[in-house]
Amino acid sequence: MDRRNLLKGALAVPAAGLLTAAPAHAAGAAAPPAFDVLIGDVNSGKVFLFDRNKPFTDAHIKWQLNPVGSGHPMEHRFRDTNGDGQILLAVTGTPSSGTASIYRRRDKKLLWSADIPNYPHSIERARGTGVVVVAGRSKGPGGGEAKGGSLHVFRPTGSHSGSLVRAGSPIPFDQAHGLLWDPQLERMWAAGGSVLKAYRIVTTANSAKLVEDTDRRLTGFHHPHDLQPDYQQPGRLLVTDTNGVYAVDKSTMTPTTLHTRKLVKSYVRHSSGEQMWTGAVPGGNDFGTKYVHFNVSGVPRAREGAVIYKARLDTTAYL
Repeated sequence: MDRRNLLKGALAVPAAGLLTAAPAHAAGAAAPPAFDVLIGDVNSGKVFLFDRNKPFTDAHIKWQLNPVGSGHPMEHRFRDTNGDGQILLAVTGTPSSGTASIYRRRDKKLLWSADIPNYPHSIERARGTGVVVVAGRSKGPGGGEAKGGSLHVFRPTGSHSGSLVRAGSPIPFDQAHGLLWDPQLERMWAAGGSVLKAYRIVTTANSAKLVEDTDRRLTGFHHPHDLQPDYQQPGRLLVTDTNGVYAVDKSTMTPTTLHTRKLVKSYVRHSSGEQMWTGAVPGGNDFGTKYVHFNVSGVPRAREGAVIYKARLDTTAYL
């Protein structure tokens, strides 16, 4: 089976159709699940944490941060570490440059930052090795039509995040957008351009490098935006691109179309089965809208005055 071109056939049969909201919550039915949501606001440049079941207003902010570096907050996710406790991984940027940074969650102390020479869209940390990878698309305007990009690898030289140093030259990766560490397979997944790839992380005392697992390459995407786990079915990945949302079975590398709504910028499924997503609309802001959408209650949450690119679950779990 040629996994490299498998996506083309799988996309011919749509599954669930548009990401339409469910009907308003019915009386007597189970309440929507309770969890917190981390959003990045392109307009203010800030990251906010909210209760999914309360309005996204100033009065209900549970945690907030203004990451270092000028530009848009493109990624923000919590992870656990042995040396620093819970941390926030963040990237901010513009089409010309960006910044990757790590903060200690409890006191928001900046532990580490690095300049990224292209437009960073994601950052991830590999559990165990402590290696951090940043994905960035090419410099300059052009959006999804721009060519070029790279993966930037940083390795720890000690037990704390502040010890991270660059590990070799950037790895070319066209339109690099999404990253996710997979502790089941011990692979770093990366998506961009037209492809989903998986990398082994090979480390020595003084080096770290990514080595592609070519058996886990899948092509046929159209400018992927996001890459997330399915917290209800950890055997599959969730990928969004310009044309829809897909689930990829990690054991067979078989994709299934979940939704055909265009311009979905982030999508995840909570362990309860609740779907959460953000997206742009034709003719609107390229990054998104003021809404985070949910499928159980059918009621989106709006952050007035904001443009939300990605929404993340408040969890340090990779799967």
